[in-house]
Amino acid sequence: MYGLSTDSVKEHKKLKEELGLDFPLLSDEKLDFVQKAKMKNPNEHKSLRGFAVVDKEGKILHAEEVNPFGEEIEGIITFAMEKLQQ
Repeated sequence: MYGLSTDSVKEHKKLKEELGLDFPLLSDEKLDFVQKAKMKNPNEHKSLRGFAVVDKEGKILHAEEVNPFGEEIEGIITFAMEKLQQ
């Protein structure tokens, strides 16, 4: 599992330390992945809150906006695992 946002690597490092996160955070400042997953906020230079399931080859199997994201995390992880097993 990875976290991804348009924040910089420096901002991610600070966030990981503040929250004690034990998974990698990826920076997509140019919105390359965000746009491929169709998760770009249409009004701002940032991503929508949500998740994407990506296979080992980098194919996006599913992407979905979820807001508020934090309340849904357990269900998202279960859903992602099921999608990867299909």
